[in-house]
Amino acid sequence: MAIFLGILQGITEWLPISSSGHLAIFQHYFDEEPPILFDVILHLGSLIVVSYILRHEIREFAGAIPSTLKNLNNLNNFKDEEKVVFLVIIVSIPTAFIGLLFDGEIISRFYDKMYLVGSCLIVTGTIIWYSKDINHSLDVKDLSSLHAFYIGVFQGLSILPGISRSGITISFLRIFGVEPIKAAKFSFLIFIPAILGATLLKLNQAGSTLEEVGFISILLGFLASVISSFFSIKILLKLINNQQFHYFTPYCLIIGLILILESLI
Repeated sequence: MAIFLGILQGITEWLPISSSGHLAIFQHYFDEEPPILFDVILHLGSLIVVSYILRHEIREFAGAIPSTLKNLNNLNNFKDEEKVVFLVIIVSIPTAFIGLLFDGEIISRFYDKMYLVGSCLIVTGTIIWYSKDINHSLDVKDLSSLHAFYIGVFQGLSILPGISRSGITISFLRIFGVEPIKAAKFSFLIFIPAILGATLLKLNQAGSTLEEVGFISILLGFLASVISSFFSIKILLKLINNQQFHYFTPYCLIIGLILILESLI
């Protein structure tokens, strides 16, 4: 089961079909709820992969952090790398606020109602489809602080099962005019502080998770997440480069409609 969950998370975290939505579907139909930290550990597998894929961008990003913080009172003179650091900071603020505001009890209500998960999947699919016809010519550094704030809000809303984090952030970056591949890489970059923050919040559950799941199961799930994440990111980047990102819309709409209809019967 741990391997299955690792593969499921690795695929659905990066392909724009919502990892939390598929986890909710799994919990609903299999009547199993993995410990929260186990899910976070699987996300850490994804984090390692995306850190490797973005290793050059992360190196430039890390090198620009000191000068960015030093020049916060002079935003107009930011260099390109400093502007990206500043935008990531802006994105992370509303994402963190939403994550802290909506506690587990509120979000668990979505996991129990498949029509809500289905509705969120339909929203994800619709936004992805809408973004396909937008003219994309901007770099990430061309985004305004307000654009970054909106992206942070959208990323925060992906806490709702069925709202794909990668789907909604990449789509809105494209809607704001960012080139598709650059939009995807920026979406990957802002994933890093988001998952690190979630990990820190759940560290106090580490003991209970090891006891409940077992070290071997956690290790197998982690490795499955790493492998599936690597191939999922490669597939996603290829589809985006070929202008095929919207191919995920039918899947989101069909699964969403099935979940809603099943809830009504």
